Amino acid sequence: MNANRILGALTIILSLILLATAISLAQPAPIPFHQELYTLNSGVHDGLADKSIMAFREVVRAPGAPWLQLHFSDYNLGQRSYITLTSVQDESQQRLDEKSLTRYLGSSAYFNGDAVEVKLYVAPGEKDIFFRLSEIIVGEWAGQPKSLCDGDNRVSSTDPRVGRIMPIGCTGWITSNGAHLTAGHCTAGALMWWLQFNVPASLPDGTVQHPPAEDQYWIVQGSIVWFDDGNGQIGNDWAIFACEPDDSTDLLPVHAQGAFYRMSRDDSPSSVRVTGVGQDNTPPGSTGGLNSDSQTLQTDSGSYLGETVEGPSDVRIEYTVDTMPGSSGSPVIILGTTLTVGIHTDGGCSPPSEGNEGTGFEHDNLENAIGTFPGANAIYVDKGHPVALEDGTVFRPYNTVAEGITAVSSGGILSIVTGSYDETMAISKAMTLVAPVGIVTIGQ
Repeated sequence: MNANRILGALTIILSLILLATAISLAQPAPIPFHQELYTLNSGVHDGLADKSIMAFREVVRAPGAPWLQLHFSDYNLGQRSYITLTSVQDESQQRLDEKSLTRYLGSSAYFNGDAVEVKLYVAPGEKDIFFRLSEIIVGEWAGQPKSLCDGDNRVSSTDPRVGRIMPIGCTGWITSNGAHLTAGHCTAGALMWWLQFNVPASLPDGTVQHPPAEDQYWIVQGSIVWFDDGNGQIGNDWAIFACEPDDSTDLLPVHAQGAFYRMSRDDSPSSVRVTGVGQDNTPPGSTGGLNSDSQTLQTDSGSYLGETVEGPSDVRIEYTVDTMPGSSGSPVIILGTTLTVGIHTDGGCSPPSEGNEGTGFEHDNLENAIGTFPGANAIYVDKGHPVALEDGTVFRPYNTVAEGITAVSSGGILSIVTGSYDETMAISKAMTLVAPVGIVTIGQ
């Protein structure tokens, strides 16, 4: 493993924090942190012939820190050796082997508290096993300005479909074809690393805390497709991405969370809901008020003001729903349903005539990116989607497998949303069947 390559890549990524600039009304909320050099060398170890051994144990500490992340600059974990990381504060644990540590660019999940126990286990017969820790990411205590358009009617939410993107501090969520969506401006500075679900309450002053390692999913960096106009143009701001399965459970977010949102291009509802990880502080850094809700899951509902289409790649939706920095990327949900009409991106509400805003699903490039997420020539079937006009897209899926089989091209992909389809299935051409969000049963 090339130490300079890993450390250099992470240093470049982190240094971009200083260069990242926000769109005037965009609503990310970067989680405050800093880098610290931290040298920890396990030494080189050989395994025994017949059993695994714990060859090294140490506790990494940053006194007073609210949370930590560890970065490894070099390592050799062979085929079966591994590292365990355990939060001293809450015992959240992560297991890292050669494959997963390489996948995560040498970085760990996030751990609450100021101390993480590190153990190295060497498998039988493996030689020259080691790691070197070069730096740690140290969380900082909260203190961000408050910015609400008209009061704050948000309440805490336990929506399993919606999570927090670290360390940019945006919102991401699960769709019916297994993709994840957020705002395009949340990709600024290469700070989309992890998607966290089941986020716990923040500390009394608003400093974030982290869920167990098994609820933190590495974002596949090469999967991110995004666009952000960059000139403040609302309605042209979106991103789609994939996550790796968790190392300990081998589950993707949708399978662990057991929930997802469907999407629509046709609905114009009277009311919508926005659920995301927006900030709270009363005042910054104080202890009290709603600080423990800051950058945790909160939700509010209000009037849907409509959609403005100024071109195939400029589709703006507007609604009088409370949001805050950190809400960027949230789903805009038809009230009382699991159907969404777009992605929240911008604040600036001035009710009753002007609302917060986002990108609608009639945006052609966004629609194409979502539709081709599993691959080209994908046809969708979803008996639970309420659409009246069916065309086999993820926004207007067929409600029977038979229709999907007829429509899919030879060699294409048939994506079927979880459920029981009481019908027979006859296939006479080559195709790939996928069930991205859960078990599919077909048959009478």
